[in-house]
Amino acid sequence: MIKLNSEEYSLAEDLLGEHAVHLAVQALLAGDSAGEIYLDDREEPRTVFARTMRRYFLAGSYENINFNQSLQHYLDQQVFPAGLENSDDGFTFFFSPSGWESQIIEQLLPGRYPLVQQRAYFRCRRLVHDWREFLPDGYRLVEVDQKLLENEHLDNYVGLVEEIHSECKSVLQFLHDRFGFCLLKGDQIITWCLSEYNSGGRCEIGIATLPGYRRKGLAKAATLALVEKALRSGYHEVGWHCYASNVGSIATAQSAGFEKICLYPTLNVSYEKAIAFSLIANQAVEKQAYQQALEWFQKAMDEPATPGWIYWNAAVVCAYLDQENLAFQYLHQAIDLGFNDVDIFKSSQHFFKWHQTEAWESLINQLQS
Repeated sequence: MIKLNSEEYSLAEDLLGEHAVHLAVQALLAGDSAGEIYLDDREEPRTVFARTMRRYFLAGSYENINFNQSLQHYLDQQVFPAGLENSDDGFTFFFSPSGWESQIIEQLLPGRYPLVQQRAYFRCRRLVHDWREFLPDGYRLVEVDQKLLENEHLDNYVGLVEEIHSECKSVLQFLHDRFGFCLLKGDQIITWCLSEYNSGGRCEIGIATLPGYRRKGLAKAATLALVEKALRSGYHEVGWHCYASNVGSIATAQSAGFEKICLYPTLNVSYEKAIAFSLIANQAVEKQAYQQALEWFQKAMDEPATPGWIYWNAAVVCAYLDQENLAFQYLHQAIDLGFNDVDIFKSSQHFFKWHQTEAWESLINQLQS
């Protein structure tokens, strides 16, 4: 692996062209985003690896043995230790051609259990609606600028700043290079919609709405506001990436005028095995393979420092399987590990069938004591 300096990034353009829908790659090549690019050879490159933030890209020959061995060493000796030390969640591999998938799982990440998932890319090149028509009463649209970011008292301010940092080096860089909007209800940030990787006349959307406020048109209004701002600022394309299984995200994109361009595979990699096992379990839950999900959650429990939410999720699966005793065992363990929001316990529909039991009464008493 040969690390390129920024003046040499053009050497990787042809190989990374396989990832043209990913603006993160284009921004990295243009010097608009921080990261690293590695080639196997400067003169006749066959394989490329690039990383920016939590996005890792592979392209070219997937049978380049020397390169793959060097990359495995890099991941083992640098990426994973740093990720664990910083308590990061993980990263995502994007790859082309498809032959990379087995190489990543078997050669680059043996024993790491990456999660295979399909994602979709949508794009918008014209404004089809006025956001003002979709903003519900009681909410106001506010641009994410210096004035807003000085209001640290706002509810969910920390979440907004964390979202900015997830795809941007700093708040200062965001204010200089990017833009976005929030929907506020009183002093609470309900929805944010931010531009990401603005480069070459394109930008992409990062968006989130708090649970409990979804399906009210808030995300659509914020998206339309961002598209309006982008097009008026000279951008010709706004992109939207989401998981192919995320029905709500896809519906929002399409209702805001985005068209589906393609599907592509990803591998989500967790630094902690407990998290990796739990993500696989959650995927099994989506497929209603509850026994399989329980077995993966139990694998996660065998790992050190398993967080309480994993025991909660396992209890939910036990409810589907009607395994009452095991469900309560995991719920008590979740509480012991700090997962102890009594409102979540009381409102979860998964456990309604046991609300009249002595075991449930004892559990609630434990939470309220």
